[in-house]
Amino acid sequence: MPYMPGPAPPDFVLEQRCLLPDGASIEIRLARGARGPAYRLAYLRGGECLLSYERRAAQGDLRVLRGRAAPYAFRSVEQLRYDFERDLETL
Repeated sequence: MPYMPGPAPPDFVLEQRCLLPDGASIEIRLARGARGPAYRLAYLRGGECLLSYERRAAQGDLRVLRGRAAPYAFRSVEQLRYDFERDLETL
């Protein structure tokens, strides 16, 4: 059977996990993908993801707050960060 390459892996720009003093953490992943930026910003506490903004292959751009997903209109990385930080403050 001939080799059939899959999609190219994303070109990661940033991948980081920040541990906060209260034991919670923030995950940041940003990459250049074939179909635009691939990203995930997530706030986790006690092993549970309470907030995330991410681009999912099958579902597109999403904002997930306490398990409830809603479409997200991605405009820029700067706006993404602002929206994430604003929601993080309300938690």
